[in-house]
Amino acid sequence: MKKYALAVVALAVVATACDSNTVTTVVEPSVTSATTTTAPTATADPNEAVVFGSGSIPETMPDGFPFPAEAVIGRTLIDRNRNVTEVIFRVPAGVEALAEFFEANLPGRDFTVDSSAGGETRWDIAFSGNATTGIIAISLGSQDVSEAVVTVTADG
Repeated sequence: MKKYALAVVALAVVATACDSNTVTTVVEPSVTSATTTTAPTATADPNEAVVFGSGSIPETMPDGFPFPAEAVIGRTLIDRNRNVTEVIFRVPAGVEALAEFFEANLPGRDFTVDSSAGGETRWDIAFSGNATTGIIAISLGSQDVSEAVVTVTADG
């Protein structure tokens, strides 16, 4: 009986912590960048033109690019021939909440939101700054989990 009660309490704590309708919109310290241990940085061989990875933010992402603290990094790509870096991640939040996170946090990291439009199931944000241009394509996954594809092109 004690195990059952403990399991119910643990489930209640997890359910309370996983509010699926919001993403924390705080620039520090909840925003994860490539320099934190929450989302480790991947170091790729500089001699390789195209590098695929997963689970960590590529070293070629602009310094200070905001990632939600709740982000789970999936597939990544570094394409040195095109100066492109791509990161796919998931967040336990709705599409609009994730879009609001980027709209609030990109300007504080020296990026400009050039356009931002969408709805409940899809949102696209174009941005520029820090010698880059980029697109964030957010889509609704399943059970209030959003997926974002961040594609950044370095100038030059």
